Amino acid sequence: MHTKKSPVRRVWKWFASRNTIIAFLLLFTVAAIMFSNRNFVSFNSIHNIFRKVAQDNGVAALGIAFVILLGQIDLSVGSTLALSGVISVLVANAGYPLLGVGAGIAVGVLAGFITGLMVAKMKISSWIASLAMMLALRSVVLLITNQQPIPLQSAIFMDLGQVKWFKVSIMVYIYLALLFISMFISRHTRFGTGLYAVGGNEEAARMMGLKVDKIKILAYVICGAICAVGGIMMASRMRGAQPLAGTTWETYAIASCALGGLKLTGGEGKFSGVFFGSLIIAILNTMFNYSPSINTWWQNILMGALVLISVGLQTDAIKLRLPKAAKHTAEVNK
Repeated sequence: MHTKKSPVRRVWKWFASRNTIIAFLLLFTVAAIMFSNRNFVSFNSIHNIFRKVAQDNGVAALGIAFVILLGQIDLSVGSTLALSGVISVLVANAGYPLLGVGAGIAVGVLAGFITGLMVAKMKISSWIASLAMMLALRSVVLLITNQQPIPLQSAIFMDLGQVKWFKVSIMVYIYLALLFISMFISRHTRFGTGLYAVGGNEEAARMMGLKVDKIKILAYVICGAICAVGGIMMASRMRGAQPLAGTTWETYAIASCALGGLKLTGGEGKFSGVFFGSLIIAILNTMFNYSPSINTWWQNILMGALVLISVGLQTDAIKLRLPKAAKHTAEVNK
């Protein structure tokens, strides 16, 4: 007899990435105990963690997650973010702040479209195509800015990075909006279903009649658009465009996805996991900031180790060693 799932259970299944949530809760508990004298559990501290996710690499992680679900990669997210920020500031300084936002997003869409074409139509490896795009876009940024910051002159544009609603930065609201939109697209649209199908088995997806090339291009376009929003947010927060903005952000974006349970070979993972993966990185950053005696280079070493562990747990070699009962439980929980 088929039993109807409760609303709470349906929401949990839609939102949950259990292993990542457990890791996040454990890390948060450890940080709260270690830094109780710094009011780690206070509203301001938690708000700063969420703001760090929204302002740093959390947005880029959402964008690159669309591509990773395909089993592809995009190394140009940081450069796309930088160029979008530069273009939006230049247009805003000319007296058109709203047009500046649109121009910045258009740059991200165009960059994603070109990369998607190279991957889908020209059959170039996503690593090579996105690496070429990364180098090209970064060079354009350095040429336009002459390797110097461009101050933001538009008061309206500048306010975007400073406004708070109910004591919460507007950037946190923008990030959460992007998160829930991404979650909805991935779970409740034909495109989202296509992402998982292509990432799981591209040839099978073609045989099912899915337009694989179109799905790939659209995934890169969405990635570029989301990263462009991140670039605009950064330009507003920093009151100008920075030529080196977004440098190495692709590394942390990929790390957020890996920590969040997205399978880097494609076809598995949830955007809620990306969210909690970004929170884990933000908490680690906060912990290192609270411990000035520890060399910050250890943070990168720890991050690399965590990513290796996360990816290692996804491999078939480890899965084959799981007891049959554990495998059955994993299948039931899907």
